[in-house]
Amino acid sequence: MFKGMPKAFWIGCGIMYGWNFLFMFLEMVIPGLPLMKLFGVPAAYIYAMILGLWLINVLVAWYFYAAEEAREAK
Repeated sequence: MFKGMPKAFWIGCGIMYGWNFLFMFLEMVIPGLPLMKLFGVPAAYIYAMILGLWLINVLVAWYFYAAEEAREAK
């Protein structure tokens, strides 16, 4: 099923799932992490909503596009 998938796919999956598992682990280890205040708002709004749902997905989508353009040019 995954045979022949481009390297960019695996890098993108590693970035997105790595971010998810990193903060899942940190939430389990650090007591009260999601509700800690960071810049006046709960930390989960920053690392999950802004970075995790918006910024990382935009960067990975741009990387997918750039990698495919480079592969086609080659």
